[in-house]
Amino acid sequence: MNQSDTNVKENRQSYDVIVIGSGAGGSTLAYQLSRFGIRVLIIERGIFLRPERPNTSDPVGRYMYHIAKNHDETSFFVGGETKFYGSALYRMRESDFNAVEHENGVSPAWPITYSDLEPYYERAEALYRVHGSTDGDTSEPPHARPFPYPPIEHAPIVSKLVRRIEQSGTRVSAIPRGLDYGLEGKCVLCSTCDGHYCQLDAKMDAEIAALRPSLATGNVQLMTETDCLQVLTTSDGLRVSGVLLRHQGVEQVIHADIVAVCAGVTGSASLLRRSRTSKHPEGLGNATGCLGRYLAGHSAGVFFPFMGFRKVPPMHTKTFAINGYYNGAPEWPYPLGVIQIAGQMPYWEAAARLVRPLVHLVGTHTLMCFYMTEALPTHDTGLIFNGDEIVSRILPVHNLETFFKLRDLAIDIFRRAGYLALARRRPPHVWHKVGTARFGADPATSVVDQNCQVHGIQGLFVADASVLPSAGAVNTALTIIALALRAGDHISRNLSLTLAKNSTA
Repeated sequence: MNQSDTNVKENRQSYDVIVIGSGAGGSTLAYQLSRFGIRVLIIERGIFLRPERPNTSDPVGRYMYHIAKNHDETSFFVGGETKFYGSALYRMRESDFNAVEHENGVSPAWPITYSDLEPYYERAEALYRVHGSTDGDTSEPPHARPFPYPPIEHAPIVSKLVRRIEQSGTRVSAIPRGLDYGLEGKCVLCSTCDGHYCQLDAKMDAEIAALRPSLATGNVQLMTETDCLQVLTTSDGLRVSGVLLRHQGVEQVIHADIVAVCAGVTGSASLLRRSRTSKHPEGLGNATGCLGRYLAGHSAGVFFPFMGFRKVPPMHTKTFAINGYYNGAPEWPYPLGVIQIAGQMPYWEAAARLVRPLVHLVGTHTLMCFYMTEALPTHDTGLIFNGDEIVSRILPVHNLETFFKLRDLAIDIFRRAGYLALARRRPPHVWHKVGTARFGADPATSVVDQNCQVHGIQGLFVADASVLPSAGAVNTALTIIALALRAGDHISRNLSLTLAKNSTA
């Protein structure tokens, strides 16, 4: 980019930090920085999601499929993917931070330990109002303090299901949920939560939990419908210097000594790639060829316990999980994963027209559950670039025998509890992708260091799902939030030292 180009405006506003993206990583990072009086600008390519709820009798949530039909496929929203998530906010297990042997490879060790992140998990649970309990979960890691709120109660049908599962010999635990629920909370425990946008602002997504409080401090500003075209660096390539943006068709440069890229697994890697310079010809943070690589995630499948011949009424279902097989089973030498109930979703509406009546019949007489195992990263998994364009993807490595073993265990659990479970034996979906800019102590195998700063470029950080070296087998959102809080502390400490030195110079 030629900064002397007359079509590029120079924005003279001053910020300490520029954050690219307003999802779980970006909004949480901005929140943490705002608490220290740091001036932050958030760049978001999307818009505020504000569908109207004309009548109080209308459903609280708007299904993501319905919203997608009213926006093109490239639309983005303030708050990112958390606007539709199920707000299951798990801590990764202690074993997930170590190198663990799986059926088809090794899940890599992290550059930090669980104990390093535990204080930030605690802060994240308080910020996102997590309701949970460690009871019944042998895989739950140590907590310095209890969950900030008690677990969400089961709906009557779910309570009966849980009781029968427990009576048949399987331990059941609460799903930790980020909800504004309680005496003065907005949440009404409706059926339209998981996979839905909450029109009551009761789901603690990134916008509600972190962005709004950060904006309220007056230290944070937000630019929506703005594309970050490039992250800019100094002529020697050793420091970040700002960003090149496009807003309403006008390109502009905004300078800052710190830039945090929080645009997600694909967005962050793509932005760092297209920010390449003569000093960084393959992209920022890509000196050793790791950018875009080491994609990991979850191998996921679904099954449907049959509840009876009466239709299942609308209710809040996402309240229990079975995590006893997380680190394996007596008859299986490798870690297995988790079994969870999902929220109610009208998934049949996205089915092909010919099969939609049958899918609707199944959907209204069953509950949706799923099982997840870990999908492994390798040096080859990830994004394939041709110039700035992503031309292909190599998905994480599935542990297929483990995946199908967990499926069989899940079906057997429900069968022993007296429920027929409908489950097609089909290849796994990849959920909760992580990696592509993973953090690590060795620049030869990672993009950012233990503090999420890009190797070799002062002031450039990445704080989102892309930095996770592995996904474990639990939902990854709380770990992204905790890492953003940790990166915020690191940035704040260094900024304070810099400001102190400047004031005495």
